Amino acid sequence: AIALVGEELDYSFIFSMTKWRGYGGTTQHWDYAKESFSLMSALAVVTSRVRLVTSIALPTLHPAVAARMAVTLDDISDGRLIVNIVAGWNKFEYSQMGLWPGDAYYGYRYDYATEYVEVLRRLWDEGRVTFNGRYFQLHDCVCLPKPARRIPLIGAGQSEKGMRAAPIS
Repeated sequence: AIALVGEELDYSFIFSMTKWRGYGGTTQHWDYAKESFSLMSALAVVTSRVRLVTSIALPTLHPAVAARMAVTLDDISDGRLIVNIVAGWNKFEYSQMGLWPGDAYYGYRYDYATEYVEVLRRLWDEGRVTFNGRYFQLHDCVCLPKPARRIPLIGAGQSEKGMRAAPIS
């Protein structure tokens, strides 16, 4: 209902964050959150104009899986998808699932994000990729169909390195 009101008011986008663990306490701040791709898929069906921003917490999803999910959602939404890249900093979100790569990740997370985006873009542009990077290795990895358009990416960061790495396209 909120999304439909936003569309009726001519909002330009609906943003879905990714949060796998909140901060608890008496307010339970962000303890309750919907999964971003599923939420935006549901909103794609009931809206028709507003752009849909889904968020990917990079430690939780391989870029080849994210690429296919994004192509599907972009198709379902008739080209209204925007992907928000979240490098991830809160180790408690990821360690609860055994996905935290260790505290050294703080030092290389933006390099990881840059390579992640390179894999996404190559899969979307080429449809079939062999890639031997520092963090990802793909052998004849297929992502078909390719998206009908260049899916926009956004990202945020507060540090100087994070601002430079933010994939705005």
